[in-house]
Amino acid sequence: MIPENPFEEIPLNSMRKTIANRLTESKTTIPHYYVQVAVEMNKVIELRQQLNKNEEGVKISINDIIVKAVALALRDVPDANAQWGGSVIKKFKHSDVSVAVATEGGLITPIVFRAETLGLLDIARKTKDIAKRAREGKLDPSEFIGGTTTVSNLGKYYCN
Repeated sequence: MIPENPFEEIPLNSMRKTIANRLTESKTTIPHYYVQVAVEMNKVIELRQQLNKNEEGVKISINDIIVKAVALALRDVPDANAQWGGSVIKKFKHSDVSVAVATEGGLITPIVFRAETLGLLDIARKTKDIAKRAREGKLDPSEFIGGTTTVSNLGKYYCN
C-alpha cells in the first residue's frame, strides 16, 4: 500500500501565474538548444576590479559583464536575437536581456532593456534595481515579460 502524501495547495498570485504560463509556453512551443563552454575569466576579473574603483562607488558584477557581452553578441549576430513565433520568426532590433532573479515566490526574469546601448555602470545600476524590486514584488509585468534572451547567474557553478 502506498502511503498518502499530504499536501497544501497554495494559490498563485498573478505574477506567479504569468511566470508559470510563460515558462510552460516557452518550453512546449519554442525550439530549444543549449550551449555550454568553459571560459578563462582571469582577465575579466581583473577588469572588474579596475572598473569597481569608479568614483560613483557602483559595483559591477561578473553577471553585469556577461549581460553586456550577451547584448553585444546579439547585436553583432542579429539572427541569434530571434524567437520562434509559430508561423514566423521574430527578429529583434534590440537586446532586451532578462536576468534570472531568485525571489521568495520563485524565479523571475526582469529585463535590462536595450542592454547593447548601455555602459557597464548603467547595467550594474539597472540589474541591482530590478533584482531588488523583483524580490520586493514591485515589478510591473512589462518589466519581466518579453526579453529576447535570458542570463542566469549560476553562482558557484561558474568555477571548477
